[in-house]
Amino acid sequence: MASTLTTSNEKSSPSNSESEGDSDTESDSCDDNESTESLSSFDQSEEEDHLSSEDVIEEPASGKLPCDFEVNEEKSSEVEATDINSCELERSGLTEYKEILRKLSSVILKTLSKSKMVSLLKDFVESEFFLIDGDSLFITCAFNVNLKKGQTLHFFYIVERFLHDFIQKEAKFVIVFFKDAENMYFNYPGLLVLRTTLIQHLECNTDITIHTEFSNCLSPEWELFLKEYYPYFLIVSEKGITPRQTDFLNIFIIHALQKKINIVQSLGIESDVLRIYGCCASSCYSHKEFFEMHEIQLRHALHACVIECYQKSQNTDIFLYGHLKLNLGYMQKEVHQTFFLLQNLWPEGGDVRNVVCSILCSVTLKLYKKMLPDAQDCENINTRTENPNIQDLKKPPTLHEAADLCRMYCLSVIFLQYLPLFQRAKGRIITYIWDRTLSPFLRILKKCEFFILKQLKAKNNWNVNFTGLPDLTDNSLWKNIAYYYEIEYSAGLNLGLGDTLMQEYQKLWNMVLTLSGDGDLGGPMPVRTTSRLFLTQKKTSPGGSNQEIHKLGLIPLKADLIDDYAGDILSELPFLSSDDPAVTSLSKKKEFDELRHWHSFRPLSDDFERTRCNSESKSKDSRGRREMQKLHHFYHVFGKSLIGSNRSVRIIRERALPPPENPSVQKKRKHQKTNAEKFIEENQKRQLAKLEKREEERWNNLSLHIEKEIKENPNSGIKRLEDFLQICHVKSVKFTAEMVGLDACFKLWMEHCLKPEAESRDISIIINLMKRIHVIHEKYSELLQNTHRQKLATYLKYIGFGNLAHSLSPQVQESGTKKNISKYSVHMGAARFQLTYMGPYLFREERNDPDPRVHHFIPDTWQRELLDVVDNNESAVIVAPTSSGKTYASYYCMEKILRESNEGVVVYVAPTKALVNQVVGTVCSLFTKALPRGLVVCGVFTRDYRHDTLNCQILVTVPQCLEILLLSPHNQQWVKRIRYVIFDEVHCLGGEIGAEVWEHLLVMIRCPFLALSATISNPEYLTEWLVSIKRYWQLIESTMENSDSLKNTLKLPKKQQRKRIEKPSYRVRLVWYKERYNDLEKYVCSLKDNDFIIEHYHPCAALTVKHIEKYGIPSDLGFSPRESILLYDAMVQVWPEWTRMQELEPEEFRCFKNKIVIMRADAKLYEEELKKEMIRWIQLDPSKVNQLLEYLKPQTFDSAKTEKQRMFPCFVEKLKEMDKLPAIFFSYNIHSVEISASRLLMNLISKQNTNNDPNSEREKKNLYRKLWKAVRTQKRNCAAFLNSDSSARIQRIILLSAEIKEIRKNLKKLTGVPPHCTYTDHTVVDNQTLTKILSRLRGTRQSYKLQSLLRRGIGYHHGSMEYKQRQVVEMLFRLKHLKVVTATSSLALGINMPCKSVVFTEDSVFLDALNFRQMSGRAGRRGEDLIGNVFFYDIPLPKIERLLKSNVPKLKGQFPLSVSLILRLMLLVAKADDKEDAKAKALSVLQHSLMSFKQPKIKCMLKFYFIYSLQFLVTEGYLNQDCIPIGYSGLVSHLHYHEPANFVFVSLLEKCLFHKLCIPTNIDGSKRFSNDVMETLVVVVANLFGRQYFPPCVKNLKKKFPHSVVILDDLPKEFVTVVEEHNNRVQKNFVSFLLTISKLADMRKEHQLPLSEIDFSGKEYGDSELVSHLMPGTESRTAVSPFACLSNITDQDLFDFDVVNDAMLRTIDVNVNNIPYLCLDKRDKNGRKCPLNGYVLNFYKTGSLSALTLDNWLNMGDAFNLIRTFALTIQSIRISLSELCDDADDNVVLAFKQLSEAFKTKLGKKIKD
Repeated sequence: MASTLTTSNEKSSPSNSESEGDSDTESDSCDDNESTESLSSFDQSEEEDHLSSEDVIEEPASGKLPCDFEVNEEKSSEVEATDINSCELERSGLTEYKEILRKLSSVILKTLSKSKMVSLLKDFVESEFFLIDGDSLFITCAFNVNLKKGQTLHFFYIVERFLHDFIQKEAKFVIVFFKDAENMYFNYPGLLVLRTTLIQHLECNTDITIHTEFSNCLSPEWELFLKEYYPYFLIVSEKGITPRQTDFLNIFIIHALQKKINIVQSLGIESDVLRIYGCCASSCYSHKEFFEMHEIQLRHALHACVIECYQKSQNTDIFLYGHLKLNLGYMQKEVHQTFFLLQNLWPEGGDVRNVVCSILCSVTLKLYKKMLPDAQDCENINTRTENPNIQDLKKPPTLHEAADLCRMYCLSVIFLQYLPLFQRAKGRIITYIWDRTLSPFLRILKKCEFFILKQLKAKNNWNVNFTGLPDLTDNSLWKNIAYYYEIEYSAGLNLGLGDTLMQEYQKLWNMVLTLSGDGDLGGPMPVRTTSRLFLTQKKTSPGGSNQEIHKLGLIPLKADLIDDYAGDILSELPFLSSDDPAVTSLSKKKEFDELRHWHSFRPLSDDFERTRCNSESKSKDSRGRREMQKLHHFYHVFGKSLIGSNRSVRIIRERALPPPENPSVQKKRKHQKTNAEKFIEENQKRQLAKLEKREEERWNNLSLHIEKEIKENPNSGIKRLEDFLQICHVKSVKFTAEMVGLDACFKLWMEHCLKPEAESRDISIIINLMKRIHVIHEKYSELLQNTHRQKLATYLKYIGFGNLAHSLSPQVQESGTKKNISKYSVHMGAARFQLTYMGPYLFREERNDPDPRVHHFIPDTWQRELLDVVDNNESAVIVAPTSSGKTYASYYCMEKILRESNEGVVVYVAPTKALVNQVVGTVCSLFTKALPRGLVVCGVFTRDYRHDTLNCQILVTVPQCLEILLLSPHNQQWVKRIRYVIFDEVHCLGGEIGAEVWEHLLVMIRCPFLALSATISNPEYLTEWLVSIKRYWQLIESTMENSDSLKNTLKLPKKQQRKRIEKPSYRVRLVWYKERYNDLEKYVCSLKDNDFIIEHYHPCAALTVKHIEKYGIPSDLGFSPRESILLYDAMVQVWPEWTRMQELEPEEFRCFKNKIVIMRADAKLYEEELKKEMIRWIQLDPSKVNQLLEYLKPQTFDSAKTEKQRMFPCFVEKLKEMDKLPAIFFSYNIHSVEISASRLLMNLISKQNTNNDPNSEREKKNLYRKLWKAVRTQKRNCAAFLNSDSSARIQRIILLSAEIKEIRKNLKKLTGVPPHCTYTDHTVVDNQTLTKILSRLRGTRQSYKLQSLLRRGIGYHHGSMEYKQRQVVEMLFRLKHLKVVTATSSLALGINMPCKSVVFTEDSVFLDALNFRQMSGRAGRRGEDLIGNVFFYDIPLPKIERLLKSNVPKLKGQFPLSVSLILRLMLLVAKADDKEDAKAKALSVLQHSLMSFKQPKIKCMLKFYFIYSLQFLVTEGYLNQDCIPIGYSGLVSHLHYHEPANFVFVSLLEKCLFHKLCIPTNIDGSKRFSNDVMETLVVVVANLFGRQYFPPCVKNLKKKFPHSVVILDDLPKEFVTVVEEHNNRVQKNFVSFLLTISKLADMRKEHQLPLSEIDFSGKEYGDSELVSHLMPGTESRTAVSPFACLSNITDQDLFDFDVVNDAMLRTIDVNVNNIPYLCLDKRDKNGRKCPLNGYVLNFYKTGSLSALTLDNWLNMGDAFNLIRTFALTIQSIRISLSELCDDADDNVVLAFKQLSEAFKTKLGKKIKD
């Protein structure tokens, strides 16, 4: 009988409903004939397309629409007239809104087409939640291409994996299901049931917050919800299952966007081990503008849509089979009654599956029995008029046939309850489907099931076990049972059901009979009482892959590294025998080398050797040497702008730095002074006396002038006084000067108060007076006498601080009446005054004992700890705010190594080339050392250039380049010279791109290190990880002490040898300093009526009650003292009855009361007390906190982005008036950066032209004409003078010279820039210095434009500039010549450009908490600015709130391995001279990833990946069985940045496809390639190395750009064939690997749902012959999740990579994204193709970066970097091919050379930056 069963690997595939006609046009979401694409192909099982057109009545739509159970139901064309009219009436309600819905669809399409793939969970994890639209989640999972429709449990597995992925990564979110969305599923009861089940499952079986109380997105309740919680982004689908649902979603999306909520498309979400990525579309002002303009229409359209769907759902009568009438109202009533009957019969409750099944079958059969007689007459009429085919389709099942179906359904439900999942996963695969005539009856079942589920939710008093909700039905199991009874049982195969199953089945069916009250339906047995065929065979093409699954096992490999790292895993895995074909085939030699004269075994030069070497290339000629001298000179000048002119260290000989002296030793020395010491002491006293006398004289000469200046110009006079105090070193003189300043300030205040216009008082006078009092009281207390104290007390009393006066000198008598001195009072308490106005001047707790190791300042305690770390050769993680002084330890470390020897090396690792240049300049200025010939102090190595890399003592480099050196087998001797590595901005370890390189460096270095950052939220965790690495190296060192590797140490003199033996410490310290030196105050800028409203933004305004309740107040959300007062005043205003009001009143607070000098620490205590009180308020009355936070929120006004851009120059002028310059204006768009700077220049020029005299232009022209004539005459006179020495001619020459000088003087007056038309201060940088600095711009791109800006005090800074330009801008800004710089994030990472203000001018998805802190950290120059200012210009208020309260991301690492990296490690181990050292480095990389730290599961997964990578490299011919690199391993490892394209490139090269493509033409005797050849080559290489994806919806806009290459062309067919061959090999290797390691999966967890952890495991049921027959397990499902097996997915399907991630065993945790598979047809979760961005080909054809921003939707900076990276890749390939090929005239080599030169020409000099 088995031969009658037709089986196949049946699996749903991506829908092909995306027709070519729809792909190029904009979709029309409001047209009823719109294609619903793949979302409308849902059918609960297979896609069957042969249903009667009269089976259902529903909304017509073209394309395939979802049906209710398992058939694809077509639209009714012959329905009753009443129904047609009803539908038309309902539809007419939306007709008038068709146009607005079309416009909305267009807006949404354009917005989503420009979305960018970003990491979703960077800095929002601990601060804000996001929102998931429940219906979008449902659509995304229900239409998953790997889900066989009708497999409910597999559907819930997909949903839970999706949500569990977010929860595992610490995401906080809520899910919302709108009530009105439910009615949109009315015509699709299968979907309606599944959606209802999903909601109840999430509510009952998980802890996820589900909101179902909102009607729709425009309801007032939803508005309140958004206002309170404000999600960061919304995950939503852009496509619904019907046009109406798409309209509903579009309105939801535009509503979110206008609320400044970003949109993430649910269908495009991807994830890896650590992160989740999504296509994110940012909100902008145009969305708000559109919504406000059309809000009424949208509300009406939504209302009409909802009403239409609601009215359909209220249709109680539905006709089935053309004549059977189903009354839904009656069905609902029957369900209600049956439910109560069952509750009485089963008061103890039961499994939800039994409850649903018993009510479902009983109510359906009861209703069906009633429907049949009622339709008898109608049926007789119809049979006489219809053709035989239609009659057959309309033949409904009889009551007994329906009972047979229900009996089999009940049996399947019993199977679900008693069979474990692993047994059900063995179910056989049949190609039979339900007969189309059953569809209406199946719809009745689903309608009924929906009402049952709704009834279950309404009843909470019945003990129903809801854990079975995810497994209510199994359509494949039901069909399998039907197949057995219909075909096999009728053919004589009679199998036993088993006692337990039989008893439970009988019990369930008897309950159905009891509830239905009909005994005519028959008993439990026999299951089939009728002969009607329920199933028909479906013609299907075989699913899955045709590839054969080979024998399981690994290729045996021999290498100590493999055994040491993964030996424990390998011991549990099978291996292939040596005679296995997979092993014997490895020895076959490839023929490509011999055919083309190529040498794959030839060693390639590494990246270090290929990098342009400045020092070597330029040392050959005098011009080159001069260029190098100029460069070094510029570095010195550049460095002086960084550190000042007085700091430099000349290291004459090697000597250690002075250690800090022990205090006990100093104490002993005091009692044992020698004569020499006494003499020195007396000499010092004499010198001090002379100095004191000299300073007194200087002060006496200046005092009168300063007093007079303070009186006439207070600001200038006070500055002059403070300048004197700064350079004076005698304490007594400084005290005298302070007292004089105090007296002058007090006299000035008295005079000011006596003026009649003194109503608005100049409070700055009192601020300066109080500053003097603070300084005198704190710093000169020992010099204060009673007269001084009385004077201070008198002054304090006069200004209204009587309490302070009394505490300072109680003897002060009343002088005059209170009324007489009240006019001098500030009318404010002393404490309030100090906090409000003197916050920046409050004293800190600072040390005053100098450290002998530091000469320029007195280091704080934490800075001394850094010095101790370096002195002890220890490692440290240093976390301190920007500008706090943490970098000083780096230069101290460098000085230490320079003093120790000439051999030691310090490596400084910076994340960007801009920071590299800055550090090089600093080093060149700081250190000078006489070194042996050939050695230098400082060297550089970046991807673009290098000089003195291996012969320097301080190497400054980027992470990728240091990794090249560490992994280079030939440079290991140099690596051993490294004494210290300094990692600046080490938080890059947590980035998305390049983070793994930082990790590799930290684990590979043996020497101590310093890791610096200002933004790490979990430094303890990072330190603990680094400690574990140091322990590893300590263990390695101890085991290698007597090995040969240590005997090969550099030959050094004995003295240095003794130094070398002193081993570095393995200790790693954490130095964490949290206090920022300057406070930052934030301001929000709004544009209203062409005027700017700048409001202070209190940090508490960013908080919400919910946030405080969940997370507390963020630790780094600090207040300035003024903001503490503002908070207190707001609290008083909000709650006048507040009990602690008096206690926390500033004048009464314990730390402030009667305190003359409030310290900064006191203000911090007050701040903490207020924060605690806020938290206490939440416990007492949360509504008060809500009022408080609302009170603190600033009022903002929104305006168009174009308007804000137009008014940008006026905003800068406003900042200038407020004295907030210099400032850096940050934007993420290079184009905006340059345009903004140009706007400022044009505004200044316009202002200058407006103010000029109208006659000045005419006068200038006249003067220029006169000058030209005079110069020409002078030249003639000079020429004539050479021929004669006439005295008259000499006189004329002299007169003309004087005339020319006068003309030029007049011209300078006319052409000079007035002070109000420039931002620069000409007194800061003289003209000669400026000209010298600007001369460095010669030959650079757009140098004239930049110079014009710089001369006006304006600059711009971004990554696309040449490095010379960036250096000039940085230097002039530090020299205070520039006051305005517009910049991208290129200034965020460590660049030393402190300023007074930072302005954020543009929102971006990349503006997150980390970048915000890095950028805002530039504000507030220590020693120059009292406070830093941060302005938000054109940043949405919700975004500001998130930036302020979000914590910086935790460092979690990145996936550390790749196949290419493992190949590079093997190259290192195989070719290094010191094998043991190389193996230790490789093991360190493999064993100590940050991602796997304290994560044994991830460690195991990485071992799996390592094993797979080796197997792949061996089978592809890059390693032999001894793990020695062979073949093109050098070429692949050289292109390691571009995996998997590097492996595919080699495959194409070996198949000679490039040689077939690159056919040249001879032009003038040289080979050139036609434009067609080059464009095809660009298409091929771009498909490999330039892959940037668009979202699928962008295809609808394709026709809008006919002249640009928006979407990249596909690869040529022959190239596709080779890529597919490569992919097939990768798939084959990967599937074999998965099958091999599947035995190591955690099968207990594999049988649990990921989120709810509902367990479907259990003991195999072996007592039933029928079960064994239905679930034979004949198909291989070793590596497939048992949940996925329910959708008939087998091991064979794993050859399709679209299946692997969804279907593989989840506890294996090997992500397909890390496999070298080049996806040629990337699709989203619903099977829609994601096209490739054609930016490379577009640039090649147009040569324009602007075209890429306009047509390819790339940010200008991204476009430049992408093109530049692509050009460098082409150049790298060209060099590699030329080294591999003997024939320099080879066509492929020449073609890549021509292509490289073409890109270099189009990019110009930018490629050299």
